[in-house]
Amino acid sequence: MSRISSAFINFYFFLFFWFWWIVTWIVFFLFYIIFFKRIKKFIKKLFFSKRKKSIFYFEVFSHESAGHRYRTQKWVEILNQNNFKAKSAYVFEYREYLQLTSHQSSMPFFHMGFIWFRFWQILRSAFYDIVVVRRELLMFDDYGNLFFEKLLSSIHSTRVLDFDDDIAAAKREPKTISAYGKLLLEHPTKFSASLKCYTHFLPGTGYLKELLKQSFPDVKDENILVLPTCVDYDSVAKKNYTRISNEIIIGWVGARNNLNNIHPVVNALNWLSLKYKFRLLIVCDAPFIAPAFFPIDFIRWSEKLETENILRMDIGIMPLENTAEQKGKSAFKLIQYMGLGIVSMATALTVNTEIIEDNVNGFLVSADADWVSYFEKVFQSINQFAEIGIKASEKISDCYSYSSNKERLITFLTDCKL
Repeated sequence: MSRISSAFINFYFFLFFWFWWIVTWIVFFLFYIIFFKRIKKFIKKLFFSKRKKSIFYFEVFSHESAGHRYRTQKWVEILNQNNFKAKSAYVFEYREYLQLTSHQSSMPFFHMGFIWFRFWQILRSAFYDIVVVRRELLMFDDYGNLFFEKLLSSIHSTRVLDFDDDIAAAKREPKTISAYGKLLLEHPTKFSASLKCYTHFLPGTGYLKELLKQSFPDVKDENILVLPTCVDYDSVAKKNYTRISNEIIIGWVGARNNLNNIHPVVNALNWLSLKYKFRLLIVCDAPFIAPAFFPIDFIRWSEKLETENILRMDIGIMPLENTAEQKGKSAFKLIQYMGLGIVSMATALTVNTEIIEDNVNGFLVSADADWVSYFEKVFQSINQFAEIGIKASEKISDCYSYSSNKERLITFLTDCKL
């Protein structure tokens, strides 16, 4: 795309953004001028006093995302079965998301679409009792000095933020703001600053809770519920290690943006490929390419076959880099492996050390360590895989399943003051 056309698109987005910024603030002041919250409360008390408590989830990703399926969709189903009225909404399908974010020149259209749909979703949520925002209201968009968060605050008294990553670290906050960004009121610490726009929080780990309290010291403990990303494997047959072959299958499941984490593991496995027989299985939405002296199999991720494909693995791995962003991960792939009774190896950072009891229900790899010796240790423990897998699935069932967390979330949402 030429400089002229890029400049035109940016100018078009500039006009679009400022139109919606003005519209948003007009709506914001209208709600306060007519005392919207009081009127809403009066109408609900007069006409809907016996109605179920209602919850509206603002999801950033479509249903192909693990976050949507496991932190939003499943909870919406459970809440609807337990005397709540719950609904969720997202903006773009995954195919549209990839298309609009594939090139810098298409990003303005992504932002414009997100602003347009999100504005109307916020208005749609007006007569719900509680809103739950997954991660951020506007994805990849720090413009406007929190104008949508402030609009949401003008409509709803109870606003819950659900996050399962260190989003501030992922966004490299504080950011350096360009001249163009300043014209659009881009915020250098948008996620951290947005915390004050919410009344309650659902961090995915205890580590994220501590980060929350550092950024927002005034938040009360009773307004925070550490809610892990849960699984439901009660009716699923667990990994059977009685028929393990001589060729061990080491597996990894995840999204394409995390594929770089696998490279250090490949380097270690190259050293071991002459001594042991194994293959690496990648279940992802994009293939993994690396120079390897052993077979690498790729299975394109699908929601229907996800569990079946994970069960092909003999060892599930979760390597992480020792960075602030990676420390904020909620270990969902580890929860999936262990919930299915699969022996797992994970970098010993933050929540991974809470989930895995080393040498008991899995194996921890020291941060920044070479994986060679750790793989050898695990390969030599193959006779213990069945026992380790049973203890792994018990841990997940006890602490990281929907059944073990359902009452905690229901109590938390029931106690939210309206």
